[in-house]
Amino acid sequence: MRTTEAIVDSIENRLRELNQEIDTLTAARTALDGREDAPAASAPRAAAPVRRRSSAGRARQRRRSARAVEIVPAGKLELLLSENGGLTTSVLTERTNGDRDQVLTLLRELEASGRVRRSGQRRSTRWHAITDEDRIRERAAELAARSRRKRS
Repeated sequence: MRTTEAIVDSIENRLRELNQEIDTLTAARTALDGREDAPAASAPRAAAPVRRRSSAGRARQRRRSARAVEIVPAGKLELLLSENGGLTTSVLTERTNGDRDQVLTLLRELEASGRVRRSGQRRSTRWHAITDEDRIRERAAELAARSRRKRS
């Protein structure tokens, strides 16, 4: 019986976390493209019944909600990266007062679009803005390689 209660508590906590994440993502989408209602945002969610938490659960919740996070626009990340040599995801999260997962998602999207690049691996990963000089250098290297192949 105790195990069943623990599983139910775990499921309810996870549902609560997911509902908070849905709200955060909906606000992010609204901030990015300006639309208020979308099918995913207006879908009704089942409310999880309120259960009492252990003192450890309450402390964890206080730590998580102690810092109000902001929705970070991609332009703000690009500006920070262009002003600095290269920053880690953690530093960008602190400077923008944003959510780490949202910042990381934006960085990956910017990388896919060719506006930022990363160096290093795992915890030593740094993000860099791609400048016009970088694009010129890359194109010059590509042309030099092509002319070497033609001569050979």
